[in-house]
Amino acid sequence: MELFLEILGLAGDLIFWRDPPDGQRIEANIAALMAYSWFVELIEKPQYNKLVQENSSVRYVIGKMNIKKLKKSPMYEERKERKLKKVIQKQLALG
Repeated sequence: MELFLEILGLAGDLIFWRDPPDGQRIEANIAALMAYSWFVELIEKPQYNKLVQENSSVRYVIGKMNIKKLKKSPMYEERKERKLKKVIQKQLALG
């Protein structure tokens, strides 16, 4: 089921192609994510915080999040939390 949702999300991104998020949107999303305990716990770790502040792949995922939808839908929140953590782990593995 998770794979299906990932494929569906990717298809949606391709169909509704949008410009990549700019620095202002990314910073606004980071500020909004500070209201979520899982995000605060995540950036308390120095290596994760560094990726959130500097890594383009991690920042792209943050910038693409729909904060309004994040507030309304626990399922969307869980999906985006998993996606962000997955990208962070991948970037840490790449070193």
